[in-house]
Amino acid sequence: MKKMSTAIKLTICLSLCLLLVYCASKGPGKVSLDPESQKFLDYIGYVILPVEEKIFREMPPEDRGDFIRDFWARRDPDPSTPINEFRQSYYTRLATADKAFRAGKPGWKTDRGRIYILLGQPTNILRKAMGDVPYEENKYVKASTLETGTLTERPTEIWVYDNYPEIFSGPLRLVFVDFHGTGEYKLTTNVEITPFSMAAPTWDEPDMAKYQWQGEIEMDGRGYEALAIFDYDVSLEIEEGKAGCLVSLSINVPYSRVGIRQEGENYICDLMISAEVIDSQNLRVSQKGEPFSRTLSKNQLKRMIKNKAQIHKEWDFSLPPGRNLVYVSVTDSVRGKKLRKLFNAEGE
Repeated sequence: MKKMSTAIKLTICLSLCLLLVYCASKGPGKVSLDPESQKFLDYIGYVILPVEEKIFREMPPEDRGDFIRDFWARRDPDPSTPINEFRQSYYTRLATADKAFRAGKPGWKTDRGRIYILLGQPTNILRKAMGDVPYEENKYVKASTLETGTLTERPTEIWVYDNYPEIFSGPLRLVFVDFHGTGEYKLTTNVEITPFSMAAPTWDEPDMAKYQWQGEIEMDGRGYEALAIFDYDVSLEIEEGKAGCLVSLSINVPYSRVGIRQEGENYICDLMISAEVIDSQNLRVSQKGEPFSRTLSKNQLKRMIKNKAQIHKEWDFSLPPGRNLVYVSVTDSVRGKKLRKLFNAEGE
């Protein structure tokens, strides 16, 4: 009896799992990236911010060209020149790392490749063969006592960055170890190297801080459009009704990412929010849209941002049979920016 009970339980669990998988496959989903878009994300993965990647994955393929242009423009240290030095340096380092650090995988995908791309050429490199002590590649480098007095069990490289501008206090030492003798060195130093780390001594660090809203209204004369990357969240729920399938669409736009226009002592946000359903024949079967405008005092706006308040819209759409595309669009009139997002939805 116990065996039968166990078998029944397993059968029920398996059925529920299969049902969940089936329902998930019928529900809404993000549109998959085309090969070129995925290649772009792979290459710039070390410096793209999470909010930027989220936007890129959710936007329609035809809009991604504008995103890529804006992505590099945000990092251009000197927009007055025809060359984007940041972009040029990034791809030059990527190509160099790919050739220099190949070890069963592309060189730019290794730990040494990642660090080289983000931080550039080390000031000095200390190398240890198995059972060796480090030698000095540059006569001016001074290895620490532990480095000179310790034999290593694995091939090791110590990269030294002496004069990196205002990113680290004092020389930075990064230790890479080839644990398996394959030529692939793993970073063992417990230090966080982030997308903000990439800079070069020849120019100021890109002003990445301007893409992070701190919850306070800056009153130093800068345009609000420079304070945060415009983004919003979309959720879809599909359910079967008496008249067919319905999609419930929910749109949330954080005040912290909205452009704000100041008029006297007031602060104004002005949006146009819309959505449309395109069927499998590429025909528009439904469309809705509403403007949103609100005037706030300085204290009200600060409170909205501090409390992570959002502008919220909800709509229901009837879905025709087959696969449908749901386009969501939010236009920020203050910034003059329009951001579209694309989702798959399937009706019975």
